[in-house]
Amino acid sequence: MSLDRLSLSTVPIIPFFNDRQLAGATGFIWKRRERFYLITNWHVVSALDLFTERPLAEGAARPNKLRCHFLIRVGQYERELIDVPIRDEDDQPLWLIHPAQERRAIDVVALPLDGEALRTKVTLLPVNELAPGRLAIMIGMDVFILGYPFGSKPPAFPVWKRGSIASEPDLVRLSTGYYLVDTASRPGMSGSPVILRSWSNHILESNLWTTNNDQLPIDRVIGVYSGRLKPEEAQVGIVWHVEYIDEIIDAGKLDT
Repeated sequence: MSLDRLSLSTVPIIPFFNDRQLAGATGFIWKRRERFYLITNWHVVSALDLFTERPLAEGAARPNKLRCHFLIRVGQYERELIDVPIRDEDDQPLWLIHPAQERRAIDVVALPLDGEALRTKVTLLPVNELAPGRLAIMIGMDVFILGYPFGSKPPAFPVWKRGSIASEPDLVRLSTGYYLVDTASRPGMSGSPVILRSWSNHILESNLWTTNNDQLPIDRVIGVYSGRLKPEEAQVGIVWHVEYIDEIIDAGKLDT
């Protein structure tokens, strides 16, 4: 049996406040300067709406840990269940945010993965090493959102939800900071990696064409999915630009 390598890099997440389970979500592994991080949305770890900062959970519960299903090792499809703390003993956040967060809302966080269990029990496969292709990004292209709309029950591998880029990619960093994608997503996919995949004949970002004769796809991660823009009005989702991830990690700014 062979699984797609990108299916192995996603992580189903169940936020908890002590023993109280909150709504499930998705994360994925990222590697930067030999250190591993769990990437997901700010609204997942804060349990607050990004734009209004109103509580998303009944009773205003906010998570203090994420119950994550990590891959044990390639070739074995079982998952290891590990609780990752997201607040310290003083209830302060352990996740990193974008340095411009106070001026502009960005729904992406990076959580350092430094626990002993994570170093010894599981295999961490970074999306940025598995999908480094320099494919051109153009409006109308198909993308895949790799997430968990049905929860994290075994075997805990993601659904590849298809969408298409619905806003001009070159304007993303100059305007809202996120792409719009045309897709009918479901709850549980917040924090998913968004992948541009090309088979056989590829358009590179230099506008050159290339052909891949070994029949393997070229993949490029383009961002982090964070739900639909207006769920009651249109099937249009938000994908935060992938460049924010390295900027968040390099700044090292903890949320307050």
